[in-house]
Amino acid sequence: MSENVSVVAQTHDLQMIVHEIISEGIKVDEQMQVAAIIDKLPNSWKEFQKGLRHKQSELSIVNLMARLQIEEEARKQDKKNESLTNTHANYSNSHQGNGNASGNGVKVNFLTSSDSALKGQHTFSKTK
Repeated sequence: MSENVSVVAQTHDLQMIVHEIISEGIKVDEQMQVAAIIDKLPNSWKEFQKGLRHKQSELSIVNLMARLQIEEEARKQDKKNESLTNTHANYSNSHQGNGNASGNGVKVNFLTSSDSALKGQHTFSKTK
């Protein structure tokens, strides 16, 4: 499986291939399908993969798909939160000490409007 493509989407693709094989009259054991999907997970999923291997005997394809979807959503959320945290940290670090926004002597003041129609909106003014 590729790191750059949704694991759930790739698993659906594998399931489509399995259904084609089954439609040709070849039996494919469900536990074999589960094991194959677990073994093909990307390297970044190693810890999750280890946990699934211990529960393999009790996993159906449906349960595996549900777990993969939950994990993938959690990873997306973690990545989003990490990105927001890094952006905030980068902004804070770049504005410490000298009080100017771009290092060129321009100071940016953030003013929050108290007007109820504009509540939550910010206006920006430059001072030199």
